[in-house]
Amino acid sequence: MALRLIHLSDIHVWRYTWNARRLFGLRILGVMELLMGRARRFPMDRLDAVVDRVRSLDPDHILITGDLTTTALPSEFQQARRLLAPILGDRERVTMIPGNHDRTTRRSYFTRRFEAAFGEFMPSTTFPWIRRLDDETGILGMDATRWHWHFSPRGYLPEGQLAAARALTADPANLPRRLIVACHYPVAAPPLYRVELALKRLENEQAVRDWLKTIGPHLYCCGHVHAAWAIRPEEIPNQLCLNSGSPTMIDPTGLRLPGFLEILLDDDRVAVSHHAWTGADWKVVPMIEDSLTATASDLPSFTA
Repeated sequence: MALRLIHLSDIHVWRYTWNARRLFGLRILGVMELLMGRARRFPMDRLDAVVDRVRSLDPDHILITGDLTTTALPSEFQQARRLLAPILGDRERVTMIPGNHDRTTRRSYFTRRFEAAFGEFMPSTTFPWIRRLDDETGILGMDATRWHWHFSPRGYLPEGQLAAARALTADPANLPRRLIVACHYPVAAPPLYRVELALKRLENEQAVRDWLKTIGPHLYCCGHVHAAWAIRPEEIPNQLCLNSGSPTMIDPTGLRLPGFLEILLDDDRVAVSHHAWTGADWKVVPMIEDSLTATASDLPSFTA
């Protein structure tokens, strides 16, 4: 059965706040980032065009892999719901997981503010879980975000969650034939972005890689590093790692065009394209087309 999936990540809806009760801890750093230029790099007026583009493709399912907000303000979650509303009408056709920016503060982390805003787009608010999209396809949702007393973009997949994921995937007969692992944090990156990923990686990425090697062919949809890529990591040869980049970010170097991924699954074939905004129009860049069972030695990396 053919399936068209749209993969979005790192939308980073932002709102300034001058409420003294909210300007403490890590949020002060977030507001300072906005004042120092982050707001210009993530223009919110671009999001309407992104939503219109996604709707025009009439996808079977939409996957959003975190960082819908910037500082996890309640008003940012409300704004994200409002701006994304045209593509959120059917909760059965949308899946979301949180990113580190959606857990910026201790309060947003421990009150599960992300789940309060978007929990209806997950089969469970306890991770991990598997959501079946059709008879052949399923999304395995993971949450490696954490709150830390000092600002750190690094994540950690708790041992309990990793053990539960191992149990969920222990019997291949119970897994969807086309498995999509969704986690905000990449566990591998193309050479151009390895240094950047190293600064904000998963603390226990080797343990996660070791587990991923055991689950057979799969897609791994992530974000966090604001660059689009489709690679087969040598560290995980049965994985096709897909990062959608950010749909709104303006890169002053012009090297990272904002956009999202369109993933076409047809039987055991996968085709991935990057829908990139050039500043004047949309450009569709084919990234990869091959069998789901291809390995790292079969294909080069593709970045956009």
